[in-house]
Amino acid sequence: EIGTGDWSADVCLPILTAGQAATSFDILRTKMLLQMRENGWTRLAITSPQPSCGKTTIACNLAIGMTRQPDLRAMLFDLDLRRPGVAGTLGYTPPHDISEVLEGRMDFHDQAMRVGDNLSISMARAPTPDPTSLLLDKATTERIDAIEAAYTPDLMIFDLPPLLTGDDTRAFLKNVDCALLVLKAEDSKSSQID
Repeated sequence: EIGTGDWSADVCLPILTAGQAATSFDILRTKMLLQMRENGWTRLAITSPQPSCGKTTIACNLAIGMTRQPDLRAMLFDLDLRRPGVAGTLGYTPPHDISEVLEGRMDFHDQAMRVGDNLSISMARAPTPDPTSLLLDKATTERIDAIEAAYTPDLMIFDLPPLLTGDDTRAFLKNVDCALLVLKAEDSKSSQID
């Protein structure tokens, strides 16, 4: 069982109740969880071909949707380090940056924000200089592995940058089991999707 001091930082936000607008996210959450369980996967990357497709909105809504599944524990990591958006989407400015965790300068427990009893969110405060090096670093992989080993979440969600804006996402994809590609209706081109 997750205790207040055992899961994440002391900051707690109230669990958001599901309204009609949450239904489509809950359907996506359930489909995603079933597919991941079937394959034994725990790590999900969320990305898009280009910016402004809604990947961060989907990542946040999937994570918040996990709070309504009390038997599951989830984590959301804001790894779009050039243009972080999770904090802005949630309307919260974290006192410390996710890069401090990835660089080993701070413990995940002290940086992450807890939402309810079963969700932790590790956010960026500001853009990170040279994020590709950080995401490629073997020490980053080891720290993500250590977080997973310590907290044994059922789901780790990584909000990654758009694939076609740089190499940050490609640098990190080795650390996930699967990816959800978010497309913008009537805007994402077949060549971008390929």
